[in-house]
Amino acid sequence: MLSDKPQPHQYVLLVMLGAIWGSSFFLIKVTLESITPVTLTAFRLFFAFLVLTSLMFILGKRFPKDFKTWRYYVLIGITGNILPFVLISWGELHITSGLAAILMAVIPLTALLIAHLWTDDEKMSLPKFIGTVIGFGGVVLLVGPEALNGLGDSVLGQLAVAFASFCYGASSVFARKVGLVKLDPIVNGSAILLCASLMALPMAFIVEEPMSLEPTLISVGALLMLSIVSTAIAYIILYYLLGAVGASFTALNNYLVPVFGMIWGFLFLSERYEQEAFIALAVILLGIVVTQIKRRSAKRVVNSFAVNKKTGEEV
Repeated sequence: MLSDKPQPHQYVLLVMLGAIWGSSFFLIKVTLESITPVTLTAFRLFFAFLVLTSLMFILGKRFPKDFKTWRYYVLIGITGNILPFVLISWGELHITSGLAAILMAVIPLTALLIAHLWTDDEKMSLPKFIGTVIGFGGVVLLVGPEALNGLGDSVLGQLAVAFASFCYGASSVFARKVGLVKLDPIVNGSAILLCASLMALPMAFIVEEPMSLEPTLISVGALLMLSIVSTAIAYIILYYLLGAVGASFTALNNYLVPVFGMIWGFLFLSERYEQEAFIALAVILLGIVVTQIKRRSAKRVVNSFAVNKKTGEEV
């Protein structure tokens, strides 16, 4: 059962997930300088699998043995890993990172709608919808409305990233729907990455020629960061949050992704930002707060009604 309201440490993990994935677009850009998209995806998944599975065995955990669970892992490996990773990597060859960030910010809206249609405990409410829209508006303001001027310049690149965002949202809700989130997050991550790697590695050798590449040291370093931090560690946080607070709340980390993209740029690239960027940050945080209003107040009303019904008193 979902927590009635996220606990402080779950907000911290949500911010951490946004911080981790906020560096992904930059790392992908660096990796693509000397490594092709499908090869990037295959080895990102494979290295992440090695890291997470090693941790799993060190902690004495084991893979599940039932066939039904592995069918779910294969499906999520395709829709939540291979497809979006390839689509984003390919899409970023044709569109700006700013436009990609806006398109990826569709994930919370997608997760909210799919969760409403597909689950019993994550129904859409007016505060959820309003807060999600506010958060999306904050992302557009943060990246800059001028990023939308690129719409139509590379339709296929935009469609690739937009469909990737749909895949992420749908796979997260699916994991909750079929009960995978009840299992250990490290086991889930290891199993999904195993399935995804087994499919992605042959694909890389069929579609591209990984052995003929001459990757630079900085591209290899960026690829390892993508594998260890942006995939392996992020998966542990992701599947914990999905099980504890649901897909709709977890998807809100995508509004923090461009925020941390801005922060990393400030810290490591000496980038400077105008006052509008900090206003946008406030708007995004406001959106996240608004989505949680109903979760708290509705529960109090229901509990109050239940107590008074038992005592026979009027509310």
